[in-house]
Amino acid sequence: MADKITSIKRMEIPKEKIRQDNLQEVLDALADNKDAMLETIRFFSLLHKEGNLAMINAMVAYQETIMGNVSYEFNRAENGTIIKNLFLLLDLLGMLNLSGVDQLSNRLTRQRMVEDKTYPDVEKVGIFDLMKALKDPEVNRVISILLLSLKGVGKNKDDKK
Repeated sequence: MADKITSIKRMEIPKEKIRQDNLQEVLDALADNKDAMLETIRFFSLLHKEGNLAMINAMVAYQETIMGNVSYEFNRAENGTIIKNLFLLLDLLGMLNLSGVDQLSNRLTRQRMVEDKTYPDVEKVGIFDLMKALKDPEVNRVISILLLSLKGVGKNKDDKK
């Protein structure tokens, strides 16, 4: 009779062989998806060239701080009305019949081309016009809230004034 098996020796694959197989698998996937990979490289190249890649990396690194600041600003009483109106606007946009809007736009364009109407030019807004607009309480309130929101996003959640 044969002796009992008392220990099992596992077959060991060299690390270099595993590494070579993994590399070959990656190369095969790259070759199969060549067009998609080239588009991805172009996309990331553009992000890097415009400086957006660094911004995205920073946003990911500081995501907790950013989300803390955003949630702090969302919970402020002054911003509650704006956020409520924003969600109502989004709800309204969801209810719009886009094909109807497209038809209306096409009709207006055709009518303008047939009638050869010229629409009045928008007046140039100068610094004095902006100062007059700031006297309007509604405009002033919106600008103040926007500035407060920008300040809130930029500061740490520990710095609560």
